[in-house]
Amino acid sequence: MLKHRIATGVSVCAVCFGILFFFPAWMHLFLLLAIFALAQLEWSDMVRSSGHSYEFWATTLCGSAFLLATAAESPLALDRMAHIAWLPDPTEPGRMDLSAFLLALTPALLLAIGVLRRRTERAMETFALSYAGFWYIAVLLSFLVRLAFEWPVIEEGRTNYTGRIMLLVFIVLVKMADIGAYTFGRIWGRRKLIPEISPAKTVEGLAGGYVFSLAAGLAFWAVFRWGFGDGHLGQLEFPLVHAIALPLLLATTGVLGDLAESLVKRSVGVKDSSARFPGMGGILDILDSLLFSAPFMYAYVVWFVR
Repeated sequence: MLKHRIATGVSVCAVCFGILFFFPAWMHLFLLLAIFALAQLEWSDMVRSSGHSYEFWATTLCGSAFLLATAAESPLALDRMAHIAWLPDPTEPGRMDLSAFLLALTPALLLAIGVLRRRTERAMETFALSYAGFWYIAVLLSFLVRLAFEWPVIEEGRTNYTGRIMLLVFIVLVKMADIGAYTFGRIWGRRKLIPEISPAKTVEGLAGGYVFSLAAGLAFWAVFRWGFGDGHLGQLEFPLVHAIALPLLLATTGVLGDLAESLVKRSVGVKDSSARFPGMGGILDILDSLLFSAPFMYAYVVWFVR
């Protein structure tokens, strides 16, 4: 089990790191769309295994359109498309954001589909579960798109690595917390954290998550402080206070995200969202802490780091 977990983790990390730093930005969006579709499929399978209905195609199409709109309205995309004369000016007064329109349209569309099906039995459950899938996956995943595409291109067309570096920092800090919790929990875990939701999680594991995430934050600070000489992550300053505050924030939101997905899985009677990744479960089991932490990371970077 541990061997499979390590092998899967290394493989996933290698693929993500390769795409992140050796492929153009549109490949990042392609990867996120593929992740979204796979996560939607797992959510749909979990909902249907519990005897409920799920509007898979509607939520998948709306979610994909929402992620594409989020990317298209980002500073990176607008900067690259500024020279295209026929495109509308996004700064024009009164112009509604397409992503906001799709966010409002999705629940209306799901209700309209329910009307067209002409079935009142459990219609509200189907709507609620379908919108929950859209929100949990597409809306939370969109903050990874925002984090990656928040930074305009550098002059002379050179690639701006700020978004890529921020994604790397985010993923490492959250996943180091996961690794620390798993390690401390296996070695010293005694006191259960919330056994009704996740029997394996312990208070000692939670402490280990903070320790590992803090160590990773301090390592990033040291590398960019002395290794690169200016203490910047791309275009952003990264002083010691951020190297301490961000790990504490993300370790906390990460464990909440893990527990939130465990709550969903327990309610439908499954241990893992799927068995696609040996030793780790499904894509939702990998994403749980990242999805819940992404809005907090984006808000922190925009409000305090940028």
